[in-house]
Amino acid sequence: MSNNTLKPAAVPQCPQVAAYLLGKRHNASDLARKLGISPNVLGNKLNPDQEFHKLSLGEAVAITELTDDNGILEAWAQQRGGVFVKLPEEVACDEELSDQLMRVSEELGSALGEIRNARADGVIDREEFERIKAKLMNTITEALALETVVAVQVRDLPRHPSVVIGK
Repeated sequence: MSNNTLKPAAVPQCPQVAAYLLGKRHNASDLARKLGISPNVLGNKLNPDQEFHKLSLGEAVAITELTDDNGILEAWAQQRGGVFVKLPEEVACDEELSDQLMRVSEELGSALGEIRNARADGVIDREEFERIKAKLMNTITEALALETVVAVQVRDLPRHPSVVIGK
């Protein structure tokens, strides 16, 4: 990677910062070799402070696939006001549903605790809000995953006129 370093103030994630952090988590030299470019060029492309070399969409997709790391996608979704939810593999057991319900509850509890702590002094500042927002986004992500787990649980009932389902 390039000797250029990410400025600490740039940590609120955007796709460019996420790409930089992805390069830090994975072997950028190995990624460069697989992409057919020099490590210095990739390092410059991953550096959000670099003015001349920019990571293309195709390269972002390629490094996402090579690393199986969704950091860029997650940051882009968040920047666009959404969330990236990796859909679970098809499941059909009650334990998976129960586990997902617990994950939703844990994330919601964490978000509510963050709100309570932030309000303790009567004012929610910008830094506290960013922490609350991150916790709420995690809650939303787990709730969307819950919808998918529940959808896999759906079964068609037999449609016979003699079958009566009581309340």
